[in-house]
Amino acid sequence: MAGKRAHGEGYITQTPNGKWRGQLMDGNDPITGKRNIISFTAPTKREVLQKIQNYKLEKEQKKKAPPMTFSQWADRWYEDYRTQVEPSTYSNYKYTLQDLKDHFGKAELTAIRPMDINDYLTGLLHKGFSHSKISKCRAMLIQILDSTLVNGLLDRNPARAAKAIRAEAVTGELVPQPKDAFTPEEVERLMEDLPDDAIGNAIRLLLGSGMRIQELVALTAADIAEDGSWVDINKAVKMVDGKPVLGPPKSRRGIRTIPIPPRFRPYAVDLRKRAGKLFVLRAKKLLGTPCTIESFRKRYYGALKQVPGVRALTPHCCRHTYITMLQAKGVPMETIARLVGHSRVTTTDGYLHIQNAALEKAVAVLDESDTREEAAPA
Repeated sequence: MAGKRAHGEGYITQTPNGKWRGQLMDGNDPITGKRNIISFTAPTKREVLQKIQNYKLEKEQKKKAPPMTFSQWADRWYEDYRTQVEPSTYSNYKYTLQDLKDHFGKAELTAIRPMDINDYLTGLLHKGFSHSKISKCRAMLIQILDSTLVNGLLDRNPARAAKAIRAEAVTGELVPQPKDAFTPEEVERLMEDLPDDAIGNAIRLLLGSGMRIQELVALTAADIAEDGSWVDINKAVKMVDGKPVLGPPKSRRGIRTIPIPPRFRPYAVDLRKRAGKLFVLRAKKLLGTPCTIESFRKRYYGALKQVPGVRALTPHCCRHTYITMLQAKGVPMETIARLVGHSRVTTTDGYLHIQNAALEKAVAVLDESDTREEAAPA
């Protein structure tokens, strides 16, 4: 049996299995314009009517409650998020969160539309912010507004309907790949021309070990063999509120012992001697404290400027270079993943950078003459 109820009660019908189903139109979708149909199911007609009534009452209560701004909800989300991530991650999130609050802070949650988010992200791009920064802002917006859904504040996440920004579509220029590797020629220049000091030898050791920079700055003399033949990775530096804090490596597989090739061992030995009983790269002002990631980056780029003919790639690109060099020598991917502390080989695959010379050699087989003898016609 089916039929329309009185105004506002919706449509109620009994299904073939004997249960009752009610449907209520609740406005239109602000994005698609389609009707929002809310369905309710219960064993009896009375229970369906009660569910519809409860839904309407909850909606009325929400209307009477003062509107919540983006800033108010973002702060609540951030505090709740504290227990879900590491302290270093939580600390770093506050900078992106503040950028979002500066723009959307006073806006009511229900007033934010996908186009508003598109305009914000495009504006960041025009202001010169990196594509990585823009992606982080979009990802955090999605997280914050996703939490409004499960808490009943919004019915739809406008950030998920917003477009992902492609930098080249706005600037007309190709976006450089975030992952790159030094060429063999650049590696030789770095080995020969980097300064013979702590930072120069630290860069050389990065090229010969594939360590993360967070692992490098956490090294002490005890983590390096006396003859430089191995480096023990058992901790990493993480930045919390701008201060270096020792913690475990990035993953369980990150705890490892890296064998150092003979060519790179003198640099490991030098760093061990410079460290004494302290960190190999330590803070200048606070005794017994490792240097910050930002301090290392500044010293790294300063050293690279002294080497002509070498691109100013990021410190992490030394890790990409290490993986690429091993792969070019035929080392199995499973072994490389173990050396660099990757949990999955697929992660290591993303670090590979096949040099042009290797590509040219690969296609050269197409230019080789076919030595097979053709059968003479009968």
